[in-house]
Amino acid sequence: MKKVFACFLCAGLLLAASLASAGEVKIAYLNVKRVLNESNRAAKETQAFTKKANDYKKIIDKKQEELKALKESLEKKAAILSEEARKEKERDYQQKVKELERMAQDFNAELKQMEKEMLDKLMGSLQKVVEKFGEEGQYTLILEKTGSSILYAPTAIDVTEQVIKAFDAAKE
Repeated sequence: MKKVFACFLCAGLLLAASLASAGEVKIAYLNVKRVLNESNRAAKETQAFTKKANDYKKIIDKKQEELKALKESLEKKAAILSEEARKEKERDYQQKVKELERMAQDFNAELKQMEKEMLDKLMGSLQKVVEKFGEEGQYTLILEKTGSSILYAPTAIDVTEQVIKAFDAAKE
């Protein structure tokens, strides 16, 4: 890990040095997580996703309540049902449990796909905004601040707020 970091650091310094010979070097960083958490544009996108997730949760919760009621009914009637009828009701119950599990898996898969598509769309749009922001501000390099990518940088070169504003103002 240290070797990879050292390689990236050296490459960045070489790039900065070569660009410095061409003129002024202007470097900035931004926190992409913060942009996605605080921008109005990302909030609108995640709102639709959250609504869909809540709708699916309601469906699952309703089915679970139905299954719970069916199980309670089965347990109450178990003593008065014939062996054959009891086994049939238990098979029906088990079938409905499997259907619920499949439904939950399908919903989770669909939500994961929706989340991936949403993030891909947001990141694509953000990339365009950052490129335009960088060109207009004549930045040589704009880095992404993640946990280990930037060990130290003064807040004076943090452009996250400006990028959030530009991202919200941009049209798709």
